[in-house]
Amino acid sequence: MKEIDFIERVLQDAAAFVRREYARRSEVEVSSKADPTDLLTQVDLAVQDMIVNRIADTFPGDIVAAEERGLDRDPEDPACRCWILDPIDGTQNFVRGLFPTFGISLAFAVEGRAVAGGVSLPIATDLFLAERGAGAFRNGERLRVSEVDSLAVARIEVDFASPRERRETLDRAAELICEAGQIRCTSSTVVGMCSVASADMDAFVHVAMEPYDYAASQLIAEEAGGKATRLDGSPLLLFDGKRGAVVSNGLLHDALLAILRRRTETMLPSGI
Repeated sequence: MKEIDFIERVLQDAAAFVRREYARRSEVEVSSKADPTDLLTQVDLAVQDMIVNRIADTFPGDIVAAEERGLDRDPEDPACRCWILDPIDGTQNFVRGLFPTFGISLAFAVEGRAVAGGVSLPIATDLFLAERGAGAFRNGERLRVSEVDSLAVARIEVDFASPRERRETLDRAAELICEAGQIRCTSSTVVGMCSVASADMDAFVHVAMEPYDYAASQLIAEEAGGKATRLDGSPLLLFDGKRGAVVSNGLLHDALLAILRRRTETMLPSGI
């Protein structure tokens, strides 16, 4: 089975399960991890277990890097066949219910580079898929980033992350927040980055992401014609140990980087 076909099938199955669990979310067990705002539900764990087991059955020997159950580590061999999974990105939105915007993200990487990826938004019933060199699609329709080239009218998503990253976010993005036409935060990386791919947003900024947060959605955004880099303009790689990123329609990228650099010139280096 081709990896992209596997991704499509397993995300469809996982989304159906998550929709059922969302309907009974008041009964779902919820806990928090090291950060009290970093929530974990039994649904996160069930989705991860289901997908990890399916990978093991279909592609035995492949490595999995995932958010939960101690799998949140880079592979020892970055060149290996590796699956990168976030079972629910935006768990806060799943739990609270008022804003049901969250996603399941799965990417397949070789040589440390995503070559196939998908993001399912279960409640919106949207499925984003991309293969490197073959374009990006939402529910079968090809995606293309926006043609907005002015920050004054641009719609920018700034993810304010957890409280421990909030000060850095404000330090880096304060000027951008004041200059952009519109600002929003959905509290889901995959939603923000896929929104750039679908031209619903023009750019996305985050100071602290892990590979499972962006592996699939970066590929989707790039295959839709977007551009993704670290906050200093260097390549956005999966296992480079850095955390911040900016994703845009490409036309706004240089302007975004210029603003972010102006805000960081007096700061100490911090994993950009």
